[in-house]
Amino acid sequence: MIRGKVSKEFNIEVKADTNHAQILIEVNSSENYEEARKIIEFLGIHITETKHLSSNWVLYKLDVKDMRDVALKLTEHGFFIKGINALP
Repeated sequence: MIRGKVSKEFNIEVKADTNHAQILIEVNSSENYEEARKIIEFLGIHITETKHLSSNWVLYKLDVKDMRDVALKLTEHGFFIKGINALP
């Protein structure tokens, strides 16, 4: 069900990277976008790339191989996320 919601809003395939984890976050405002960025950076993780895939979805490429800590912290703050770890 959720996959369909994301797929209908934009048509893009996120491919795994060998060096960077990626996390797709639903944002509803510029304040929400900034809050997500601050949470990620507070964890000591550098955002190497940001792509706005639609008005409500942002893809962050992170300078880590494992996005689980980021996903947990963002979820605790109420964000809806999808993530993918770097390829081994």
